[in-house]
Amino acid sequence: MNDLAVESVPLLLAGETVDAIWLDHTVQLRFSNGALVVLARPFSLGSASEAITIAPDGDKSNLVPALRLHTLEVIEAQVTGSTLTMTFSDESRLIAGPHPDFESWHYAGPETPPTMIIIMPGGNPAIWLHHTA
Repeated sequence: MNDLAVESVPLLLAGETVDAIWLDHTVQLRFSNGALVVLARPFSLGSASEAITIAPDGDKSNLVPALRLHTLEVIEAQVTGSTLTMTFSDESRLIAGPHPDFESWHYAGPETPPTMIIIMPGGNPAIWLHHTA
């Protein structure tokens, strides 16, 4: 872990497409470069004017809007505080924030070993940075 500000951690998602979506008690997005975003708690998805909340561990029929992300390109991805925001090529926006009691989301970069961000219960980030030999 590192005391680095989460906003300083590079997310290698812009320009990548959502190549795979896995559903279990989480929503996992695998990107064309091998990066992974795991959404474990409710997140919003939609446009700036109209978004829905999707609970990964809720009624699975409510996950259908998340499946529409398949093959979309990420235009922008950033973390502010403990909130992940991704904008896609169809102009939809995914926003995942913290949860008071559970890990809410995490990012694993495509590097080996990967850069990782885990948003811990309460919103504090745990960060592991990729270091080249």
